[in-house]
Order: sequence, then C-alpha cells, then structure tokens
Amino acid sequence: MDIPIIHEDQDILVVDKPAGVVVNKAETLQELALQDWLEEKAKDFQQVNWAELVPDDFDDSFGTPEEIFVQRQGLVHRLDKNTSGVLVMAKNPGSLVNLLSQFKNRQVKKRYVCLTHGKFRVPTGTISAPLGRMSTDRHKFAVVPQGRDAVTLYKVKDFYVGLNEQGQEKLGKMVKKISLYQGFSLVECWPQTGRTHQIRVHMKHWKHPLVGDIKYVGKKRAKLDVLWCPRQFLHAAELKFFHPRSGKKVSLTANLAKDLSEVLTLLQA
Repeated sequence: MDIPIIHEDQDILVVDKPAGVVVNKAETLQELALQDWLEEKAKDFQQVNWAELVPDDFDDSFGTPEEIFVQRQGLVHRLDKNTSGVLVMAKNPGSLVNLLSQFKNRQVKKRYVCLTHGKFRVPTGTISAPLGRMSTDRHKFAVVPQGRDAVTLYKVKDFYVGLNEQGQEKLGKMVKKISLYQGFSLVECWPQTGRTHQIRVHMKHWKHPLVGDIKYVGKKRAKLDVLWCPRQFLHAAELKFFHPRSGKKVSLTANLAKDLSEVLTLLQA
C-alpha cells in the first residue's frame, strides 16, 4: 500500500490517507485496510519509554494502556473510506491513550475542505443538530431529536456558478439534466464534535449535500455527480493536537488530493 507519511517520530505516525482506503480491517473486508499497513510497519517500531505519556487522569475502566493499544492497534481515530487527508496514529500505548484523551476532551482541532451543492445564504456560521442512525437504514445517519449532540463550524471559501465547458462534456448525454445544479460552494469546516458522517449529514441537513456523496446527495444528482466527481468531495486538510511527549502544539496539513483538485478545474467561477 502506498501511504504517504506526513510526519513520524518515536511516538506518532501521521499519514495522508488516500481515498478508497478503509481504516479498520474487518472479517468481511476483502481488501487491505490501513490497519494492515500499520501492523506491518509496526514490526520496525523501536521500543521507547512511554509510561510518562499516560495522562494523570487516565481511567483504566476499559483496560490498561497496553490492552487498549492491542485492541486498537495504534489507531486513534478514523476517516471514511472515500475521505482523504490527515490521520494520526500512535506507535506505543502511552501516546495512544494520550491522544485518545485529547480527542475525548475536544482538544484536537480538525479542518476539512468540501464542495457542496448550492449557494449558502449565510457564508459563515454554525450548524448545531443532533445526529443518530436512521431507523430505515442503519448504514446512514440523520438529524434526529434523540441523537447525540453535534456541532460544525463552516466558512464558504468560494462559489462556482456551475460546470465549465470541460465539465459539461463529462456529463455527455446527461447534460440535459444540468438544470438540477444550482451552483457549488467550496467550504471549510471545523467539526467541534466527532460524530460519524457529521459533515456529510450536517451539510445535507442545510440543503447543501456534498458533491459526489452518493449516500446523501439524492439519486438524481448522484447520477450526475459521479460523471465528473469520482467520490464524495471531502478532505481532512489539517489536524492540530498536543504532542504526547513534548506537550507542544502540533499542526499537520495535507494538500487537497489530486482527484479533488482536478474536480475544481471543471467548475466555472
């Protein structure tokens, strides 16, 4: 697996996860997962003194740092299969529980870039809406009253009136359906909580589903999107956290993935 490494030291490994790669392996998964890649790479990890990295308020109700490390195999968080960008992993039990604590206490700051359908009436704002699984489809999430709290900050960076000539050529015979499009917004998002599909569902809730998100964009626009956008346009651009050993704030970024950059060349400003 060709996984670009952004940063690596004795405690952490930060990668630019490509789209199409699943993070967690599973018995039903027939392809290699990022977890498989990490296990292979872990064979070369050097043993370090990690006990001092464990937070003072560590709660062992769910196991010791060693047990949690074996269970999670160094994975701190995850990205959806078709989301690209910055992902941090731990190389020892101390750094793992330290980073997990930071995520739990919302000390980790995440910035995403997405392309959505439509023009926002309010270019900067906050979406606060509880999320939970849909009763009709357990693989999808929705805004539900009894859901878990979820907050996303957003800022529109650019607006495109539609597809340019090259983009319309991608539609072929489906270009007659182009009236389904009402412009596109390039948006930066800062999720304040870490719910599954949070940005994707929040944007749909505000009538601005992500371009290429076949799970939430709706059947008609999904048929058009797939012709010029290979996947959901969502990229984890930046991750900020405190280094488990030094305590210094770390900011790591990943440039917009090549396939998404190419999508932007098909838009008309």
